[in-house]
Amino acid sequence: MYYLGIDWADDKHDVCLLAETGQILSQFVIGHNWSGFQTLAETLDALPDVKINIERRDGLLIDWLVERGADIFVMHPHALAARRPRRSKHDQSDAYLLAHLLRLDDLECRPLIVQSPIVEHLKQLVIAYDRLMQEQRRLGNQLVFYLKQYYPIAIDLFSSPVRHLIALDFVEQFPTPQLAQSLTLTDLQAFLASHHYRYMERLPQLYQHLQQPIPIARVQTGWVEHVKCLIPLLRYLIHSKTAIQRQITTVFKTHPDASFWQSLPGVGPLTAARLLAHIGDNRDRFPSAMVLQAIAGTAPITRSSGKHLAVEFRRACSHPLRAATDDLARLSVRESGWAAACFNEQLARGHAKPRAYRALANRWMRIIWKCWTTGEPYDEVKHVMNRAKQGRQSLRIA
Repeated sequence: MYYLGIDWADDKHDVCLLAETGQILSQFVIGHNWSGFQTLAETLDALPDVKINIERRDGLLIDWLVERGADIFVMHPHALAARRPRRSKHDQSDAYLLAHLLRLDDLECRPLIVQSPIVEHLKQLVIAYDRLMQEQRRLGNQLVFYLKQYYPIAIDLFSSPVRHLIALDFVEQFPTPQLAQSLTLTDLQAFLASHHYRYMERLPQLYQHLQQPIPIARVQTGWVEHVKCLIPLLRYLIHSKTAIQRQITTVFKTHPDASFWQSLPGVGPLTAARLLAHIGDNRDRFPSAMVLQAIAGTAPITRSSGKHLAVEFRRACSHPLRAATDDLARLSVRESGWAAACFNEQLARGHAKPRAYRALANRWMRIIWKCWTTGEPYDEVKHVMNRAKQGRQSLRIA
């Protein structure tokens, strides 16, 4: 058996090859390009049996190694840093340490879990959707800030100028409060009709809102120009987010586990797709429900020493998966009787709503792990009956 450590970098990767005895056979550097990958391929092809240890689980090099059928192990950079014998760091020594720890069967050297291509595709789309949401929120906050400087009545006109295209179009077409107040009732009605506004009964209130006396900024030209720059960007983000959401739904439906995730109460296609993307379909990833609960961030951390006992919020986890489980908990309260009872029980204990939702999500992770490993869809009736058999309080089914 041979052991290969690869220290990842953006443009190049340090490689160290160890024999079974721990002897260094070779150390070299490869570029992050075809030539570098071919150099690594020549080394791998010359070895009868080799294990590879690396610090990350994704990227072009990882994909290339997976396609070759390599035996890959992953070690978290923090775990590697904790095992360095001194504070100094060097890429060449890190490559050696990765190979050395793999040879010693260090517990932090964990086999790479490979998901199906559909899950990988779905995960990329979900990440893109979340990034668009973040960018929309960031630019939307800027838009609201500039509108507050000279045009505050536009902020509340259509509930939110950040999420609705009609609000962006109104501000773009009437970028100053003076232009907005010059509108007649007929002009406003024509604008709403051109955008197929569904709440025309609100027309008098909207017109009255625009006609109310407001203070006028002494100078507003600069703010107006900045707002004009932000509007096309936000409009593009809204359209792009809608298009990616459609792709997420389409790809999600092609997965064999789609029916299982849609069986969860209250979840829509987007939440179900996010859960599938971040949990995956490789059953080897979570050997127990506790592992899933820890990675999802729903399980608290307990610190006990002598008479001291503290239960703390878990911060080290998969934050996208934690967000997806929070959505599941919030949605399930509306459709599941036992979930609503569990949530209300947490509130009755004096916990805040985020803490109560997190406790509910923790229970959901245990249920999901059981169904996920057995391949059975979630059944509300069956779950309530199982709770009753275990001596728990019987809950009505919503």
